[in-house]
Amino acid sequence: MPEDLDSKNTPWMNVGMDWEGVAAALGALLVALLLGALWSPLFWIGFAGVVIALMTARWSHRTPPDLANGIVAPCDGVVVSVGRADAPSELRLSESGTTRIRIASSPSATNKVYTPIAGSVESLIFEAGENTVPLAARADDDGLARAFLTFESRGQQVGVRLASGGFGPRIDLATEAGDIVRLGRPFGTRRLGGWCDVFVPKEVGLLVWPGQTLVGGETVMGRLKSQGDTDLFDGMTEEDADDEPVLQVDGDSHAEADDEDDDDYPSPEDMETPDDPLMPHAGCATGSWSSACLSMR
Repeated sequence: MPEDLDSKNTPWMNVGMDWEGVAAALGALLVALLLGALWSPLFWIGFAGVVIALMTARWSHRTPPDLANGIVAPCDGVVVSVGRADAPSELRLSESGTTRIRIASSPSATNKVYTPIAGSVESLIFEAGENTVPLAARADDDGLARAFLTFESRGQQVGVRLASGGFGPRIDLATEAGDIVRLGRPFGTRRLGGWCDVFVPKEVGLLVWPGQTLVGGETVMGRLKSQGDTDLFDGMTEEDADDEPVLQVDGDSHAEADDEDDDDYPSPEDMETPDDPLMPHAGCATGSWSSACLSMR
């Protein structure tokens, strides 16, 4: 149930901090103070570590939409591309030719990742990155920390691939295969941004476009096909179409009916046109004045 912000004293404080990041920020601040005691300019170098630690610890409360079969953004970021692409084998999707939505997240984005659909976690694979790759400059770079998750809802699958730098514990998942999840709920953290690829069935109608800014857990990207969204002609074969009754119209009978209808109406020669009282009489025009002409005048 969405949180009632009207009952809060400070509804604008809708953020939080992970205790790991806060502890790291305090440690960086202590190092900054020690460096500043040796030489004052070194304090600002250590203070940069405090800022980075706080950025990795920040997260926000989100209110998921109340939408059946909805697909929401798994993270904060900007849509880079939308198009057809084959899903990686690690996702184990049963359908080929999916649509991929690639999202890029900045290091200052909130670190929470959210479930894109309501359903269950079908599979989960995590690959630890290399410490020699601190930043994820491109989504397909080698050495990145990656997580592959497949969510399932009523026979339809949505795959999510997370990628971030391999330096430090950048991706931490709080779910396992077989868990039942709700729409837009946090299932882990991804610190200092990175990439997120969402693979959806090709028949899904998407509501996002390249350049759009997404809010994780809230922005609706599309909607899965429900059982009631079947086409009127789905399942109809050619034999069924041939068996459908077709209205046959005889051309001769149709012509005879037209002739009978025409007999009900008189011809223009047989029709009597009433005299218009406002039009002058024929004799008035020739100059033979009568009482009728005088009355008209």
